[in-house]
Amino acid sequence: MKKEQFDKKNWHIEEETFGDHFAKILGKDSKRLKSFKARIIKEYNETKDLAAFLEHLKIIAIAENKTALLAEKTKMKRPNIYRILSKNSNPSFSNITAIANNLGFDFILKKSA
Repeated sequence: MKKEQFDKKNWHIEEETFGDHFAKILGKDSKRLKSFKARIIKEYNETKDLAAFLEHLKIIAIAENKTALLAEKTKMKRPNIYRILSKNSNPSFSNITAIANNLGFDFILKKSA
């Protein structure tokens, strides 16, 4: 039996992150997307984990196919939106609120107990 040789440089394997895959699933199911939005609000209010919240906003933006629209409405470039919504970013409050508001979230400040 003859061994076949593969030319690896002609192969193109697209790597997809879990977040991208999950966003595609949410984008096809509006009930799940609505539930995910409610869950991330509850989770952020409990944990105050900004990095996780930003990653979740990114998933929502991808699921709703709104990254281009976000760029237009927030007057930010698309790569900047992806950078802002990455877990190691340190975005300004105005950038976070601009993106979140355009994804259907409102920020409400309240006095801590």
